[in-house]
Amino acid sequence: MQCQRCQGCMIRDHFIDLLNGSGELDFTGWRCLNCGDITDSVILRHHQLPSCAPAKSSRRWWGATVMHSGS
Repeated sequence: MQCQRCQGCMIRDHFIDLLNGSGELDFTGWRCLNCGDITDSVILRHHQLPSCAPAKSSRRWWGATVMHSGS
C-alpha cells in the first residue's frame, strides 16, 4: 500500500486508542514508514463519502465602517 500523503511505503500495524468513546481500545490499520500517517477502515470509509460544501457563515460584513484614530 502507498501513502496518500507522501507516497511512501505503508506497513500494517496494530494501534491502541484509549480516547475512543465507542468502547474499542485497539484497531488494525496502516502506518507510513516515511511520514507516520495512519489509515484504517474508518478513515478509508470517510474518504469515500461524497464531500459536501462547507457551511457558510451567517455573519455578514456589508456596510461595516472602519474607524481610524488620527494622531
